[in-house]
Amino acid sequence: MLTKVQGLIIRTVDMKESDRLVTLFTKEKGLITAIAKGARSLRSRQMSSTIQFCYGNYVLYQKGDLYWIKESELIESFFDLRSDLERLALAQYLCEVLSYITVETEEETLLRLSLNSLYAIASGKYDIDLVKAAFEIRASSIIGFMPDVMGCSACGAKDGDFFLDIMDGSLLCYECNSHRPSETPQVSDLGESRIVSLLSASARVAMMYCVHAPLERLFSFRIPPEDMTLFTRSCEDYLLHHIERSFKTLDFYKEVKH
Repeated sequence: MLTKVQGLIIRTVDMKESDRLVTLFTKEKGLITAIAKGARSLRSRQMSSTIQFCYGNYVLYQKGDLYWIKESELIESFFDLRSDLERLALAQYLCEVLSYITVETEEETLLRLSLNSLYAIASGKYDIDLVKAAFEIRASSIIGFMPDVMGCSACGAKDGDFFLDIMDGSLLCYECNSHRPSETPQVSDLGESRIVSLLSASARVAMMYCVHAPLERLFSFRIPPEDMTLFTRSCEDYLLHHIERSFKTLDFYKEVKH
């Protein structure tokens, strides 16, 4: 019996002399691991459609407990990702996150977010740190950790700077936060794990936009550099704390940037 899926290849492993093991993130069945026989051979029709970041149509058949790729048709290769090490490193981080956070009821939404993010990175039209942060906070929201950043959770204030409770996903304004100093953890320096993260007014609006904006317009905003630092730091912390793990590809991306 043949199974037709449309998906994004988020991981590949070389096998034997010319086979390739691929992990497909599909809208129909979530994550699927399949073998592309002979795909690394220069004569293979599947060579160009079974490498990492390829998005396409795949016809699978099952033999025992394994899926095998019978046919494949490339839709998008995101070729430009491979022309810049920084963009490539970020794309690999996004794919590693996807392999960990897949939620059965949200495959199609996560797939759309991933494709839009890879396109944004490959196009060179957007600040890639903005793309990274927008992906992180929107992915967190999709898998059930949507933060409430509309305003202060205590008084409803919407102006000024705020403290974001990373684990609770709620905001406190400076005034309300000052009323309970003994309960509020310290904000740490850049790069360290935090329970509370500082959000400027612009950073809060950017986060709110990323949580609620249509996916096709997710990256259509700009904020000043000093606010961008707070925004990107908070989005990364938010995702990593909620899924309770780190990623080697994220470490590599940071090494490449510096």
